[in-house]
Amino acid sequence: MITVDRLWKVFGPRPERVPGSELAALPRAELHRRTGCVAAVRDVSFEVAAGEVFVVMGLSGSGKSTLVRCLTRLIEPTAGDIAIGGDPVRAMSPKHLRELRRHRVAMVFQHFGLLPHRRVLDNVAYGLEIQGTSRTARHRRAAEVLELVGLAGHEQQYPDQLSGGMQQRVGLARALAGIRRCCSSTSRSARWTR
Repeated sequence: MITVDRLWKVFGPRPERVPGSELAALPRAELHRRTGCVAAVRDVSFEVAAGEVFVVMGLSGSGKSTLVRCLTRLIEPTAGDIAIGGDPVRAMSPKHLRELRRHRVAMVFQHFGLLPHRRVLDNVAYGLEIQGTSRTARHRRAAEVLELVGLAGHEQQYPDQLSGGMQQRVGLARALAGIRRCCSSTSRSARWTR
């Protein structure tokens, strides 16, 4: 489903000169001293199969968020290839990128990004609202994914009425609500465990 091959993200002047050159092997501090560049993502390759859980771990500042943002070109990669569902992400037009971001992939932000003045149901349905989905349809979909993440019965609460873990699940539900091929709450393999 997701294939990443030799992905680089370099910040600084003329970043394209780093991947594939003798500069690529330099330690971070030396690279910065010689070029003014920082390699946030350095020659990363991996594959994630459909249905597989894949985790990226590392210390603060090690490039995890940059890597994830590169997958959908929220940050433009410097070098390397990315394919999602066989489609080459780096070759996508702006129109195809919007389609990818709206319907095929989603991101759960570290601090959830919940809207404090909206109830849980409307937080989950927010992305669908932006897409122009009818109120009935988006609330139906939001209720499905809230059940999937174990939050059925909390639809009318506000984010500050939930625990941190529950707020995180609201953020996850919002991400899942906008994905077309997301599993449903009736799928045995998709049950949320607490």
